[in-house]
Amino acid sequence: MLVTLLGTMGWMPSDRRETTCVACRAGDTLFIFDAGTGLRRLREPAQAALLDGARDVHLFLTHYHLDHVCGLAYLPGVLPGRELVIHAPAAELNGVDPEGAVAGLLRRPYNPRDWEDLGALSLEPVVAGVNKIAGHTVRVRAQKHSDVSVAYRVDDAFVLATDTRIDPQTAEFAAGAGLLLHEAWYNAADRRTDETPPELHAGYAAHSEVAAAAGLAAAAGVGRLVPMHLNPLHDESYYAALETTARTIFARTDVLDDGAVVDTDGDA
Repeated sequence: MLVTLLGTMGWMPSDRRETTCVACRAGDTLFIFDAGTGLRRLREPAQAALLDGARDVHLFLTHYHLDHVCGLAYLPGVLPGRELVIHAPAAELNGVDPEGAVAGLLRRPYNPRDWEDLGALSLEPVVAGVNKIAGHTVRVRAQKHSDVSVAYRVDDAFVLATDTRIDPQTAEFAAGAGLLLHEAWYNAADRRTDETPPELHAGYAAHSEVAAAAGLAAAAGVGRLVPMHLNPLHDESYYAALETTARTIFARTDVLDDGAVVDTDGDA
């Protein structure tokens, strides 16, 4: 299975990186995870090819923070006329009614049209544990964040665990997967991390440190770790150092650019 990184940044996009969005083709089905600003990359020629021949398109949301859902407003331009199934966490996972949440994001005056007027869209919640979607097994578990988020595992191919505190249960959830996409908000070994404005310190407790994420990858025995949801307060040199730190614990770690295509059985 090939996974395309459409957005690798958290919170705010940069001139090189969009906010979180990941896509993968599985036969004639396209799976998209999160709708950050990276969703717009499906209009770029290289990534638009993901839509060629895709009969079923499914979009999975990890949670409702704006950097992960703002791309919902792009849907008429990115997927014009296409039917799309949005999968959001069932209320039992996060205490939020998924239909009310999605409809609340896609309504006037915040969006030109209301959810009910976007006829090509439908909503199917995902539940904790196993979900069978388009012939694939999509596993879901709740994560601890400032608001509850969920992690996704698609077959044994890859796991997306973003916007989460470090959780040892992630290693069990990801065990044996070909690829782990795990958030890496900061690098405790880098002195530049200490320059974070004090008012943002509390937010770091809701996110993951890269060495700890690498430890989870090692414990899970995954094929490869790709740090995601990078911190926009830092630059590319910081991300390179973050990669170096992670590799001392889990050698098969790669910080990749937006647009990178990762084979869950091998190299980018």
